[in-house]
Order: sequence, then structure tokens, then C-alpha cells
Amino acid sequence: MHLFTISPSQALALLPFLLSLPIAKAAGIGSCPDDETGLETSTSDGPTSDKSAGIGVEFETGAILLSSVSGNCDEQSTFSSKGKMIAGRGQGQNWALTADTQSDADVLDAEYIIDGRVVKIGTGDAGKAAAAIAADLAAWDPSTKMNPNSFNIDQSTCNPWKITTPDAGGDSGAILWAPQVTAPLPLEAISDLFAKNTANQEHPLLPKLNAQGKRALVSQRMISVTKDFFQSSPNKISSTAVKDDVLGFFSLVMSYAKSAKAFGEDESPKMLTTIMPRSDFTTIFAQVKGAVPGTLYDIVKVLACYKNDGTNV
Repeated sequence: MHLFTISPSQALALLPFLLSLPIAKAAGIGSCPDDETGLETSTSDGPTSDKSAGIGVEFETGAILLSSVSGNCDEQSTFSSKGKMIAGRGQGQNWALTADTQSDADVLDAEYIIDGRVVKIGTGDAGKAAAAIAADLAAWDPSTKMNPNSFNIDQSTCNPWKITTPDAGGDSGAILWAPQVTAPLPLEAISDLFAKNTANQEHPLLPKLNAQGKRALVSQRMISVTKDFFQSSPNKISSTAVKDDVLGFFSLVMSYAKSAKAFGEDESPKMLTTIMPRSDFTTIFAQVKGAVPGTLYDIVKVLACYKNDGTNV
């Protein structure tokens, strides 16, 4: 599902991608470690009213947990509360406080959402919404000791709910968040991001570097397909002729394909990288198909023989 959509003319160059991005403490919202990438689809999906490019953000955290007061909300009822607003709590013109699901029944966590259906790229509205969210979180100051500790969730059959984590309030700025941003990016930009990730270069659209100047495992699985991957000219695509949009496409394909062996059947491929397409791969391939002759699998078999070695191949 998409946080937004784009116009047909834009779709020739831009595709929606979700970026899982740790951020520093800003406006009191907090920060998160690189591995905290619970990538879930947003409930604020759908097109913007004029089909222009929007930008949606989810701030997820496992530090604010809720359970039903009854203590026996079944799995189906729990999961049906995903994306529903926490009634009586924060909501603005472009943002809302909603419930998100964990893996267990009768457990929900708090999630702030900036609505990509109405927030447009370049307007500055996302920053204003984030500041409003920070103010709302500080005013809410959730904890088990708050009075009253009782909340209804829209359309929930298990109301009311109560905060079970954290035990103490007064430190909302220290809460760790896993921000996820959905925005349109051209495949050339995807290629550039994969290259910068492999080179361990700082970039605002990539997870932060640790003290050793590296990123955590989920980023290390990201494969940057460069021109050198095409040194044998698979399907007659030479290393000198291959374009950045094609490199971006195959960076996504190879990152998913090569990392898949690290996950079990019950684990999602969306955990393989910090950049996740919101369009299916058939739609993405359509953007570069004219520059990729022959059978796609024949190219992938060749590219799979190469790997990144720092900035070399």
C-alpha cells in the first residue's frame, strides 16, 4: 500500500519507496537504532487529492505499549486495531496518533503518522506536523502511572486500553522511534543511495553510521550494482553503456535476491534493506525494460557472480 500516489507523467521517472531512517533527537521526538526497522504498511494510504507527489511518515516505537483493560483481547480483535486512532488523543490537520500491532494478541504500540495523502513534497508541512507531534507527545507523557490510564481505540471491540509501558513518565524526549518515510524517488537516486551506503558515506536518506564508521547488518546486506558488474556485457549490456536507472533497478533486485537466504519462511523480505519499494517489481522493471534486452534471468545470473568489496567489485 502507498502513502501517496503520483501522476502518470511523474510515474515515468519516479516510484514510491519507503525509507527506514534513524533520526537524532529533534523537537523532542527521540531517536532509534539502525536495526529497528519494523517495516509495516501504512494505513494512511491512497492518492493525494490532485495526484501530486506526497510524503508520508510513520514514527513507530516499542517503548509505548498498550493492553486491553480486560486483558483478554483476542488476536483478530487486536490486529483489527492497526492504524486506528487512539481516541481523545493527539490529532492535527496532517497527523494522528494511532495504534500499531505487535506479534502478540492484546498488545498494541503507539505510532504517530504524518498523512501522505495531504502532505505534499516541498511545502514544509511535514516539518510542521513533526513539530506538532513532538509537542503532543510531551503533553501526553504516557506511562503506567498516568491518571487516568484508560483510552479507547476507534472501532476496537476490546475498549478500553491502558498503557503498560513505560513505567514512568517525564522523559518523552528519550523515547526511541523507528521513522519510516515514503516518498517518490527516481531509480537514479536509488542507485546513488546504494552506492553511498556501500561506501559508508553519510546521507540524510540512509541510516546513521556507528562509531566505527559503518552501518548495521540490514544496511550491509544492500548490494550496490555498479558498472563493473556489467564488465562481461551480459545480454550485450556493456559497462560503458549501462545507465544509472538500470543500476538502481538491479541494486534492488540483487539485494533482495542475495539476502533472501538469511530469512525464514515466516519472515518478510521487506526486512532485507532499509529501502523498500512500494510498487511491485514488475512495475519497477517497466521503467527500465527498454534498456534491458533479452531475458532478465540471464542478466541476474551474471550479476550474482559479483559482490561489493568496499567501493570496488
